[in-house]
Amino acid sequence: MKRFAFILAFLAAGLSLPAQEKPIIPERETVVVDNFTAVPNMTLGLYQYARQRVLEGLSRRRIDVIDVEEDGYGRADIVYPSLHFASANSGHPFDINRAVSVMNDYGQARWYMTVYIAKFHSHPVEHKSQDKDGKPVVHTDYSAELTADMYLYDADTQTTQGPFHWTHVYNGATNPEYAERYVISNLSDKARSFVSEFFRFKASVIQLGEYNKRGKLQDLYLSCGSDIDVSKGDVFFIYSVSDINGISTAKKLGKVKVKEVSGRESCHCSVSNGEADIDAAFKNGEMLVAVSDRDLYF
Repeated sequence: MKRFAFILAFLAAGLSLPAQEKPIIPERETVVVDNFTAVPNMTLGLYQYARQRVLEGLSRRRIDVIDVEEDGYGRADIVYPSLHFASANSGHPFDINRAVSVMNDYGQARWYMTVYIAKFHSHPVEHKSQDKDGKPVVHTDYSAELTADMYLYDADTQTTQGPFHWTHVYNGATNPEYAERYVISNLSDKARSFVSEFFRFKASVIQLGEYNKRGKLQDLYLSCGSDIDVSKGDVFFIYSVSDINGISTAKKLGKVKVKEVSGRESCHCSVSNGEADIDAAFKNGEMLVAVSDRDLYF
């Protein structure tokens, strides 16, 4: 994501204007998802299930996803198994030439993504005990482990980020099939969490809301909504941003939580903390930037 560029450009364009007159409207990023690769001991069916689960997690919010396989852009020689592919790249599962080639055909996108399932196995686990007569009893269940390495290529900066490691272990299954599908299914949550962490976005405080009986600010409105898949319960940190001699600085003021998505580019938030500072800064005409999730402005 153009993480700070559009905010810095806005600052340079006119700091003399109150932030409320020129709100930051966040834009969705587009991510091109290439074929995955996997260790050879993974069956084709489970490999396909793993890719499906990752795509489901990615597609739930904030970004637009392009699946190259839907466009017939697959490469059968590297999809499954991946032993030959990894060997051809000196053991490294990410092929920069492939990434550049794919992104040349998707000019509207900035991000390329692929996943290498680096570890996948299940095994029986014996649990020994004794019955009430002191006779040995052996109970067997199954464990499974999966490690996936996700890589991103940024077409704008021509840089690679990753691997981002996703690992999950499951113990105590009654059969190996259940354990294997369970750890694969978890990939959807891993992908969804990654989107929330990596593709954070910024918006403006556009309006203050109600005050309680003690004059304490209770809620406010931000310039982001359904267009960027804002949801009830989403958290934002509020910063006061200023420019001194061309150097941008930010001061953290407080935290808000979405209580209602009120439009395509607006949401209604309750103020969790920093009420007095946010209230004063807004009324003083300062530029207030809301940063999604647990981001830090710098």
